[in-house]
Formats: sequence, structure tokens, C-alpha cells
Amino acid sequence: MTKDSKQLSLFEGTHSKEVFRAGDAFEAARLTQARTLAGLTKQALAEKLRVSPAAIGQFESRVTPPRAELVAEIAEVLNVPVGFFYAGRPLGRLDAAAAHFRSLRSTRSADRARAATFVEQVWELCFALEKRIQFPEVDLPIAEAPADQVDPVEAARAVRRAWGVAPGPFRHLVATLESRGIVVTILALSNDAVARVDAFSTGSLGRPIVVVTPERASTVYRHRFTCAHELGHLIMHSDVAPGDLQQEREADAFAAELLTPSAEIELVLPRTLRLSELDRIGRSWGVSPESLIRRMQELRPVPDTAIRRAYQRLRSANEFQTAEPVAAYRGEMPTMLLEGQRLAEQHGFSLIDLANELMWPVSRVREILGAEDTRPKLQLVP
Repeated sequence: MTKDSKQLSLFEGTHSKEVFRAGDAFEAARLTQARTLAGLTKQALAEKLRVSPAAIGQFESRVTPPRAELVAEIAEVLNVPVGFFYAGRPLGRLDAAAAHFRSLRSTRSADRARAATFVEQVWELCFALEKRIQFPEVDLPIAEAPADQVDPVEAARAVRRAWGVAPGPFRHLVATLESRGIVVTILALSNDAVARVDAFSTGSLGRPIVVVTPERASTVYRHRFTCAHELGHLIMHSDVAPGDLQQEREADAFAAELLTPSAEIELVLPRTLRLSELDRIGRSWGVSPESLIRRMQELRPVPDTAIRRAYQRLRSANEFQTAEPVAAYRGEMPTMLLEGQRLAEQHGFSLIDLANELMWPVSRVREILGAEDTRPKLQLVP
């Protein structure tokens, strides 16, 4: 098959015409990866292929490879090129237990597996790009004390010092994370899975990765706090304890101090819980009024009844419910992967080249890069 014909098949999403020869080595882990991303159980995939679930289990456990002619059917069902199953390409492996999930108890194991597989593909994309360009070196001031002795407030202050963050609001949080070599990406999975996953992070693949769901990125305030929260995990919790409430509280405390240092925010908080004033301050600091109410509760002797009334008023006040889009705030949309691909393209490595090397559909590469399809759309009027 020529290079041009393979590129055409990637664009069209029609992979069954490609040939998997009997002598080709089949990578069983790729089948697990593609099936997991498709959200299919072994039983469901077996039904679509008209084989037994035991056969799928044998394929994935390397007991026996599928017949060459069956690989094209598998590729068609899972929407990947036949070449996706060729052995020999770098393969990132991430156990979902090695990632910090914000909502572990409400996240199904199957959805966590899909999210972890998404991160594996992010790693593979980074690996392919880093053969052509240099991403920023990782600069992550890991807490040196044992996990049970780390003070999240002191850890946040240490990060601001180490990264030279000026006093006041933390400007361009995501851009700062990316400039320190941390990959930030928005989860590209189906809506039903996204709704159940929330956000997560991992440092187990070498380069730290923070994944934010579209729901968490629906407003700039949630997005920024989520990224700060996951940064706290990466810095303080190298010993991952999935679902540990103490670690979640510590990551929240870290995020609050990183975005609104207590010594500074206390000087600007109003004496009373005036929502209009909290909204004004929040817009300046890039945090929500809810976050500032919590800070007032932490830093001042405010009665619990006043706090409850403030939350009630906030929920009923429509003027404070306006979503602030992330894209409207400079330095808060992830750009490192996309800019890396653009730089590689300037040096002769195109998006098509990247898709061919990864053996992914071009649409999948765009999804993970966060790139829009800029091709003009043909509209036909009947």
C-alpha cells in the first residue's frame, strides 16, 4: 500500500480496505486500548464480530492472535486503521490506580479505564512530537517531606516562590503549568463517559499530565481551580491513594492557597458577605464567589448561619451564575500540544505524518491536540 493511499484512508475513516498480512505481528495491547476507548466490553465486541467472548480474551491476553482477515473487521468496528494493530510502536501503559481521580466513588471502573487509556494516547502523541521538537523541561517542585507531613498551604507558597509568581492573582495559570513542562489537556471522550469521570492527573508516565473534562472547563473559575487542585496532587501525592478524602482535601487547600494566598486575599476580602463585592474580587483574582466565601470561612470568624445564607443567596442570584468561558481568558486554554504540532509542521512533520506514525484517524489526532478542523465545509441545498 502506498503512503498516499494510507493517508486517504485515514481521512475517510474507512480502514477495512487495508490489509493485515499473516506475517505481521499483532499487538494485543492495542486491541485492549481500542476496545476500551470505544467503550465496548469483550462481550459487546464479540457480538459485533460474531465470535465468542473467549476469543476476544485470547486475542488480548496473547494466547492466540486473530486471523489476518478478522483484523480488518476489528478495525472497522473500533474505528481505527488496520495498521493501528501493528506491533513495534511505543505504547504508554497507565493503570487507572496510578491516577488521581477527583470523583472516584461516582466514577465507574470502566470509565476510569477509558480515561486512563486517553492519557496513554496523550503520552504517545507527546512521544511522537518530542522526536521532532523539544517541549519545555519538566519543572515540578515535588514536596520532599513524607505525604502525611506535607502542609498544602506551605507547598502552594513554595510553588509560587519556585516559579517566580508575582504577588496577587495567579495570572495565566494553565500557560504557566505548560511552560513548566506539564501537559494540560481537555478530555476527548463521549459525553456520557465525560460526565462520570470529572478531572484527574498522573505523573507515572514521565511527563506530568493534567486532564480536565469539558464540564470542569465550562467556566474559567472551575477550570483554574481544577488545574490547581490537580497540580497539588502532582506535587504532594506521589503515593497515589485513589479516592482518599484526605488527599482530596489537601489538594483543595493547596489550590485555594495557590490562587488566593491567605496573607494577600485576607486584606481585600469585604468585612461582610456582600455578593456583589465577592463577585468583583473574584473576577480580579480568577476565582468564583463560592471560593471566596470558603476563604472567608477559613480566614475569619464568620458565623455558620451567615455562610449558609450567603450560599443560598448565591444559588438564587442569576447575575452571579453567568458562565465565564475559558477561551475568553488568555493563558487558560491548553495550547502546548497544538503549538508543538504546529512547530513540528514548520519543520516538515505534518498532521498527516503524525496520524500515520501513530496509526490513528486524523480526527482522533485533532481531538487530542485540541485542534479545530479548519477545512471548509461543503453545504448542499436540495
